[in-house]
Amino acid sequence: MPSAPGWRSPATRQEALRKFDRFSEKVGHPRTFRDYAGLEVRRDDLLGNVLRANAFESRRDLARVGKAVDRSEWHMTPQTVNAYFSPPLNEIVFPAGILQPPFFDLEMDDAVNYGAIGVVIGHEITHGYDDQGRKYDADGNLRDWWTEADGGEFDRRASRVVDQYAAYEALPGKRVNGRLTLGENIADLGGTSIAFEALQRALAKDPSRRRTLDGFTPEQRFFLSLSQLWRVNWREAELQRRLVVDPHSPGQFRGIGPHVNLPEFYQAWGITDASPLWRKPEERATIW
Repeated sequence: MPSAPGWRSPATRQEALRKFDRFSEKVGHPRTFRDYAGLEVRRDDLLGNVLRANAFESRRDLARVGKAVDRSEWHMTPQTVNAYFSPPLNEIVFPAGILQPPFFDLEMDDAVNYGAIGVVIGHEITHGYDDQGRKYDADGNLRDWWTEADGGEFDRRASRVVDQYAAYEALPGKRVNGRLTLGENIADLGGTSIAFEALQRALAKDPSRRRTLDGFTPEQRFFLSLSQLWRVNWREAELQRRLVVDPHSPGQFRGIGPHVNLPEFYQAWGITDASPLWRKPEERATIW
């Protein structure tokens, strides 16, 4: 979980830890797969397949009205290359599809995997405490468990993240919507911080793994791995659309945005105020 900095009161910190203690996780695939026996799929009828699939899913949802919540249900297929956090269920989910390169690779060293799937895991955990997830308590209820002072301080700190990403120009004259993307940007920042700390603990536990590979230290490989996750190539029209509707920042900014807030990034690469990547300490966002 995100660490508990001094600005949070004991009461808020206790609730945050309680929420983390109640986290549940799903990895790989559901224990029981959904039965699609009643769905007709035809090779020569794409539109019909879509309509029948939508009707099938609607009937399935309506049949659940009035019944107990199925906590074993997955909202992604096992093959999906993605992950999610569910605020009402207070759970994090990682389908089998994301447990493969470039997110996870058994043949790569710890630094690379911590910079990839480690950050993704930390990202989903942090969603429980971002601008939306923090509104839900340990039981998944929509309840304000923050003191008024802590809530105000969170908003003040989050505003730095808004300003940072709002300054990124994705296309000439078109910038990232810092408010729309706030939750994902906070999760990227928290996830990177969590994963980096986890890597340091792993290296301390087994110092033999602290070695330079291809000229890069573990810390450098961590940040390189994270940046390489977000390689993307979009057509201009699609990028314009995403700037309006997508709560995620474009990949080129996810690949550097969290880094420039972390002192560890500057230390790893020896970055000084003469570098284009330098961000003034007073402008760096620190939430968790």
